[in-house]
Amino acid sequence: MGDFSYINARVKVMKSHLLPPNRVLEFLGAQDLEVFIQALADTPYNMELQEALSRFRGARAADEALAQNFYHATRRILSFADGSPRLQIEVVLLRYDLQNIRAIVRGRHTGKSEEEILATLYPGGLLSEAKLRELLQQPDLRAIADTLVTWMHPLGRAVRQGVEAAQRSESLLDIEIALDRAYAQFGLRVADGEGGGEATFRRFLQAQITGTNVKTALKLRRMRELGREERARFYILGGAIALDRFLAFADPMSSISEIAGLPLLGAQLTGTESLLEMERAIDRAFQRMAAQMYLADPLAIGVVIGYLTRKATEVSNLRVIAHAKLLGLSDDVARQEIVVV
Repeated sequence: MGDFSYINARVKVMKSHLLPPNRVLEFLGAQDLEVFIQALADTPYNMELQEALSRFRGARAADEALAQNFYHATRRILSFADGSPRLQIEVVLLRYDLQNIRAIVRGRHTGKSEEEILATLYPGGLLSEAKLRELLQQPDLRAIADTLVTWMHPLGRAVRQGVEAAQRSESLLDIEIALDRAYAQFGLRVADGEGGGEATFRRFLQAQITGTNVKTALKLRRMRELGREERARFYILGGAIALDRFLAFADPMSSISEIAGLPLLGAQLTGTESLLEMERAIDRAFQRMAAQMYLADPLAIGVVIGYLTRKATEVSNLRVIAHAKLLGLSDDVARQEIVVV
């Protein structure tokens, strides 16, 4: 047990339980949230949905069911693996901890409620829903960081260092870049270890680092007071973009057209002058690239990466529809938030 030929065979069975894309879009036609939940009961999410409905109602129950179903899927995949394949899978799953910690930090900074933040989280890495709730109950960002360090979480010290830097700079970007750098370094250490250096895994890590560097450069363009050396400290090694090019992108005096014309992860960023839209395009391009890894080497981690990306996207799309029904948003507005991979 544990090699990718065995793991991938099991994951391919799990993929057969994903909803067809047209089925997800059919949920948009639900008259209201109650009808949406009734339709969701006729899917592989039913077991988690019934458990959630015993404790919650409405969108809260849907959020809970979808999150728990995703978490159960990640635990099942880990149960198939050991040795080097398990370490690689754990790195992939650590992305969800990275995203969840970032969402908690941003949510606390902007004054969102615990329930609002929980609705955006995807337990899938080392942090279960119970641990995520415990983090949300901490009084401030420093306490969140200290809790992660106490749990010996791989990103804990990075959060603490980021919080200390953010207190000096008054910018959340310091926390986010500390998280991104720690994740990249952790992943590259696994890739450099025995059995961890296969090409698909390295390509996945490099793509993440490249996308992060470009998105960071876009953020830095809004921070006109920073000098070149200050901008350089936000660069993460290991991607496909060199430091000089990163600094050119990050310079607010440079032309945005150079970034807009960059073919990144298979996507052209042309057609918009909005930096936020470019960031969103990068995220979606990465999702599509990671989803297509399912079709890569059947004896490598790409099948796992592709499945997890498709599963997370499905969960996200269903959450979007649930909240659109809750808020009474039109199908056209909700459709703009749905991602097709």
